[in-house]
Amino acid sequence: MKTSVYGPSVARATGTGRAPLVARRSSPTYRPSAAAVASAPVSDGPSTSDRQQAKQALLDLVKNTNRGLGVRTFTRGLIEEAQIRVESFQGSALDFSILGGKWKLIYTTATDVLPILEAEYQLSPGPFSALGFPRPLEVGNIYQRFTSPVDDEGTVENIINFKTPASSLVFTVGARYDVRSGKRIALVFEDARLGDIQLSDGAEALLAPALLPRGSLQHQLLLAIKEFTLKFQFRTAAQLASQAVTRAGSAAAGYLLTYLDNDMLIGRAIGLGGVFVFVREE
Repeated sequence: MKTSVYGPSVARATGTGRAPLVARRSSPTYRPSAAAVASAPVSDGPSTSDRQQAKQALLDLVKNTNRGLGVRTFTRGLIEEAQIRVESFQGSALDFSILGGKWKLIYTTATDVLPILEAEYQLSPGPFSALGFPRPLEVGNIYQRFTSPVDDEGTVENIINFKTPASSLVFTVGARYDVRSGKRIALVFEDARLGDIQLSDGAEALLAPALLPRGSLQHQLLLAIKEFTLKFQFRTAAQLASQAVTRAGSAAAGYLLTYLDNDMLIGRAIGLGGVFVFVREE
């Protein structure tokens, strides 16, 4: 006869010789009350200091890159990571009311901008620079000047400053844009202008020597050069290709603004690709 581990008295009480089944009490599932949920602390997300640190890290990385020209792959990867970190602080939509202003380009990977920067070095006098020969061409600051959108429409100017030994001049491409989503705008380039010519002291002295009296012809020549503006219709390669396919009068180029605050603007070109990092100039 088998003896129950619960003892003979328990076995006799059941009349089966077996111990009675003991029901196990399951642990209660914790369900917070509505009041507890309401009073729980809510995370405010990344702090302002986190945002500023991310922006400063990006600025430090692009500081000595000559606006992205000749950046090595490893450094480009670090910049991309820092840029994504800054973009993570942007919500689902921009505050387009602060877009208006003049923005200075400090870094880009765009294939239609880097060749402009590279031209300065392609035209370098090379070994003759040691003899004091100036560069035939210097690429100065590059800007984008936006107006804030009114009824989801605005204008933008791409501004490139050039300098030669004889003068400085400004190349401007004008476009209009409309807001397509919380972060995306569509650009339609319309015209380009070459002007704002400022003669160097040497060039002005050559045209009108200081030791000789300036006649009306010399004065008119200097005035005509300074007021000269060449204006022509401008279309990008993407616009021309789109027009050839759609037969439309104008085609828009997509531009994704991935970050915007009072002093930094980051954009990504849709189609041709390339990123742009700007800081506010005014």
